[in-house]
Amino acid sequence: MTAMASITVKKADGTTDIVFDSLSPAGGDGTFAEWRQDTGQSSGFPVGLRPRLRVMTKWNGPKTARIMAFEATFPYAVQDSTTTLYSARDQVLIKGTYTLPTAIPAANLKEAVYQIGNILASSLVKSSGEVGYSPR
Repeated sequence: MTAMASITVKKADGTTDIVFDSLSPAGGDGTFAEWRQDTGQSSGFPVGLRPRLRVMTKWNGPKTARIMAFEATFPYAVQDSTTTLYSARDQVLIKGTYTLPTAIPAANLKEAVYQIGNILASSLVKSSGEVGYSPR
């Protein structure tokens, strides 16, 4: 079992580190662990409008596989020049689910999870998401 910790990733510039601080570990099977991106945010910027990540694992129905679900939200917030209050205009929402069969050898399962994670982090997939169209 993994221990809760903050997660450091690179920003889009490929150089600058950004930290998703641990908010709360999962309370048990089927509950979400949560992180929030507080790095670089001013203390006056509402915490409810900061990027968040949630990850949850649980059994499938017949208990033949573990399900890992994740969701990340990146709100687009603007500040009203008159009231100085922030509001969310929209948000990027990224969700996904892995089905991890328990009958697969651990080495094969690890290879699949790492390869898919690396594929999703590839330049081609990231640039497809950036422009909103699949490669042609």
